[in-house]
Amino acid sequence: MSIIKLLCCLICLLVSEMAFSQTMWKYFTPDDFAARRNRVMEKIGDGILILQGAELTEGYIKFRQDNNFYYLTGVEVPDAVLIIDGKSKESVLLVPDKIPNDIKTEAMIKPGKEAATEYRFNQVLSKSAMSNILHQFSEMGQPFFLQQSPQELAEMSRDRCMMTRANRINNPWDGRVSKEVNFYNKIKERFPATTVKDITPILDAMRWVKDKKEIAVIRECGRIGCLGINEAIKVTRPGIYEYQTVAACDFIYGDMGTAGPAYYAIAASGERGLIWHYNANNHLLEAGNVLLIDYAPEVNYYVTDITRTWPIQGEFTEEQLKFYNCVKEARDEIIKAMKPGVTYADLQKVGEAVYKRNGLGKYWFGYVGHFVGMAVHDVGSYETPFVEGVVFNVEPILEDKDKKIHIRLEDTIVITATGSENLTPQSPVDPKAIYALMKEKGVGEK
Repeated sequence: MSIIKLLCCLICLLVSEMAFSQTMWKYFTPDDFAARRNRVMEKIGDGILILQGAELTEGYIKFRQDNNFYYLTGVEVPDAVLIIDGKSKESVLLVPDKIPNDIKTEAMIKPGKEAATEYRFNQVLSKSAMSNILHQFSEMGQPFFLQQSPQELAEMSRDRCMMTRANRINNPWDGRVSKEVNFYNKIKERFPATTVKDITPILDAMRWVKDKKEIAVIRECGRIGCLGINEAIKVTRPGIYEYQTVAACDFIYGDMGTAGPAYYAIAASGERGLIWHYNANNHLLEAGNVLLIDYAPEVNYYVTDITRTWPIQGEFTEEQLKFYNCVKEARDEIIKAMKPGVTYADLQKVGEAVYKRNGLGKYWFGYVGHFVGMAVHDVGSYETPFVEGVVFNVEPILEDKDKKIHIRLEDTIVITATGSENLTPQSPVDPKAIYALMKEKGVGEK
């Protein structure tokens, strides 16, 4: 082989390895997922965790793994199963014999030693072995841990999943049980003597505190999200549609290689802001109103949550500015107060004090924000004091239904060792900075 051909082969090999690492584990390594599985082993004692991955979608929708399954495996194969043995400290991945060819190439996994070594499992086996494996564990009297909470796929959060689950089961013309409940029932039916426990509290506690790599992903996600919001601010003017401002965000999110939206876009102009999760986005922007966009992307299974509110015609009215400045001050003071040991109730007091100081105390209704992570409404306790690594969204709101005004600002904040860091600082909140940004040309404008 000539030197030139040899160099070409080496370059191709290097490029293929780089492509794999960038698409599969740009932020994480197989060892990171293995370390999480080891923590689960410590928590379940002699128990057996049996965790189902997501199914292939019925429609032509790009496959996305369940959050908890990806959190412990980094595996993006549909219909896979993870088994962790807390007694032997081993983990086994079960994959279907036939894997559809419409998932990304680098996600393909075949049973065998090569995949086990690559993904840091003790074994990677055919899913056809599942019944025998579970039967053996049941005979040893080890308790089974199953996921009782709903799966979280693309643009999904547990609160909404739980609501949908309840609506289905209580509908006299439906009555379907969830995938998780059905699996629990199947396990109890086949292994009636086996004790079954819920793994959800253990995984929730782990996911609540993010490590440095997770925070790095959310930071990048926030940066991209802010760039998208900034483009929407630039293109805003009376006479265009709400969805056109969303299109500016989407261009940035797609151009920056995100996985897609973290949740549906909320582009609410005027009185539509009073509908908190308005998403029709089909109204014309009118001078004199404000536009609120609550929209963010997903990057490597982590999301952020950003909201900005700005005047459609270029400047706030006097009344809008009064409301806006109060919300901005509350946002600033709440973020300043965030640190380890602080509780949600503490932040509520900070926000309320700001509203009262501005003579707008009657508009304070107690809402501060929510946790963010792999889901936009992420897992976490609202009674437990914050610790380093917790990511929380600060989202003060001020609205007057009679005047049809709704003002909202939202930023993703991580608790540090001594305070907090705003992970979405790149989109302006100062009115003068917003006015200046609105004068710039946005994407697609000449």
